[in-house]
Amino acid sequence: MQLVLGSTGSLGSAVVNELTSSGRPVRALVRSPAKASTVFASPDKVDMVEGSVEDAGTLEKAFDGVEVFHNCVNAPYSRWSTLPEMHRGITNAAGKAKARMVFPGNVYIYGHCGTEKVGENHPRNPCSEKGRIRLGLEGDFMRLSREGSVPCAIMRFPDYYGPNAASVADGIFRSALKNKRARWYGKLDAIHEFIFISDAAKAMVAASERPDASSQDFNVPGPEPIRVRDFIARVYAQMGFEAKMTGTSRFFVQIAGLFNSTARAFAEMQYLTEEPLILDGSKFEDFFGMKYPARSYEDGIRDTLAWLRKSRPAAT
Repeated sequence: MQLVLGSTGSLGSAVVNELTSSGRPVRALVRSPAKASTVFASPDKVDMVEGSVEDAGTLEKAFDGVEVFHNCVNAPYSRWSTLPEMHRGITNAAGKAKARMVFPGNVYIYGHCGTEKVGENHPRNPCSEKGRIRLGLEGDFMRLSREGSVPCAIMRFPDYYGPNAASVADGIFRSALKNKRARWYGKLDAIHEFIFISDAAKAMVAASERPDASSQDFNVPGPEPIRVRDFIARVYAQMGFEAKMTGTSRFFVQIAGLFNSTARAFAEMQYLTEEPLILDGSKFEDFFGMKYPARSYEDGIRDTLAWLRKSRPAAT
């Protein structure tokens, strides 16, 4: 039995769908079964446990009989200070159940990129408070893994896009559906990479099948680096529209942060929408003996737009 925590979020729901589509037994901890039924492709194939990861009794019930779990729990930027304590509760429950963890990392821990491609040995020099929080979490997880109490593999991804994927790319798709101007909170000519959400889920599931992946981290890139303006243009082209887009300066975000908590929380991360940070997937390929999942932007954009048309008919 595989357990998914954070199961109705961007990556969590994709992991649930990847597991059910391949016939694997899956349990999901959910706050709202009604919401879960709207984001799970096959909710009838999911053993749902209702409750919160912040409740020890609920976690104990969720972990019963679980061999491996996908820890996709996250929080809004404004609540990131709560993540260490939240994850301590999760790892305590996992340790009692002797369950192995797969955790999705991100690029915040690296800070500014010092190489053309970033491998797992790139220095960890976070230049943001959120990066320092993530580095602390990963350090705790690797320590527990080395001690043998909670074996853990970390799969590190760039920005997500795709069905149910709330990310910096989501606004691009929503704007394209309405034929309105897309806003990118950074430089339009920046080189970036995006990973289709189901590709990230496939990588998570691949790690869940390899106990020897524990105590290791793996970078999982997107299909290719791309200029942000070119990615946006591809989205609009599939809608049959001429691309309309606006970049955003740091000054604008700082001013917006005076009135908006989300903009204020994003300001320290804006370097990631202005500078390239491209992941090297060589270790993944060497270890798993296959190319990392990398759906083309053309196919991923098509599937994302199709999902949005279906789930948000009012937007069209």
